[in-house]
Amino acid sequence: MVSNKITEQVKFHEELISCQKLVKLNSNNAAAHYNLGVILQKVGKLNEAEIGYKKAIEIKHNFIAAYYNLANTQRKLGKLDEAEVNYKKTLKINPIFTEAYYNLGNTLKDLGKLDEAEINFIKVLELKPELVEAHKNLDIISKQKKLLSNIFPKKNIHEIKKLITLRSEYKLKPNPFIHKRSIEPELLARLNEIKAGEIDKNNFQDARFGNGKHSDFNLFDDQSSVIKNVKKDLISIMSKVVQSDVYIKESFFNILRSGSGVTPHKHANAFDKSSGLINQKYSLTYYVSIGDQNCSEPGILKLHNPEEEILPSEGTIVIFEAGRMHSATYNGNKNRVMIGVNFYSFIKI
Repeated sequence: MVSNKITEQVKFHEELISCQKLVKLNSNNAAAHYNLGVILQKVGKLNEAEIGYKKAIEIKHNFIAAYYNLANTQRKLGKLDEAEVNYKKTLKINPIFTEAYYNLGNTLKDLGKLDEAEINFIKVLELKPELVEAHKNLDIISKQKKLLSNIFPKKNIHEIKKLITLRSEYKLKPNPFIHKRSIEPELLARLNEIKAGEIDKNNFQDARFGNGKHSDFNLFDDQSSVIKNVKKDLISIMSKVVQSDVYIKESFFNILRSGSGVTPHKHANAFDKSSGLINQKYSLTYYVSIGDQNCSEPGILKLHNPEEEILPSEGTIVIFEAGRMHSATYNGNKNRVMIGVNFYSFIKI
């Protein structure tokens, strides 16, 4: 196995040297520049490969393979706008190039151009009806449009077609992210003023047990100055952590009394998984009052897969992936109060 890998590397190296020699001998040979680009792309030298494909196109203006591979390379480099342009040039030369429609569809989807992406995946299925991935992508786009309509309920999908790029490639670092924020003296008083009702069990299952209470409304809808200030600060922190804009899905608060806690659960649901949004949904817990930690079960936040334990202090903020299981058990004599937020990462265009 190792021997085969070494042999393959030697072969690539020899081909690279050969292509470089051909380019030096005849700098106006489009095929030589293209072949050099292919080898460079295979060994991961994408910036150099991009130069090779551009040079091939400069010499031969209708070089379809060079346009297509240039677009693929730019897509891998994250140059999505340029990739879009070159996929379209590819299709202008060959309007029945299925793979180009498919890759263009994915590029447009990543750019948040959902209507255009949808058109390209439909075209893919006209040319190749059995392509399962195209069907899956159409389903994902449909669900993303549904999410968009929830984010911007007063606008139709055509008005918001360029509003977001969903960021499935981003990875939270560090994971979990832990931060501290000072607590306004009036925050706890305001939360105590707000009635914390039981969860509506007809809508979703409550993960709390014992004397745990959970607000059954969006906390950030509260118009008090202190909640507005907390909302503003938390959104700023979340945006910096995930390096993008954020859409708040739920905001709530918990009150844990002695003998209560949360069973192992996660905040990503079936919709997040089926729509492809699971990799860009996150959860935040903000400890407003830690209660009493001098007890057998001080409410340690336990994150699972991998196992990790966090003993919070007053003002601790923990942000983690919504698909990660977590739990806690609390036996303190004083109430523990936390604000929770579930949110999506997205980019406004």
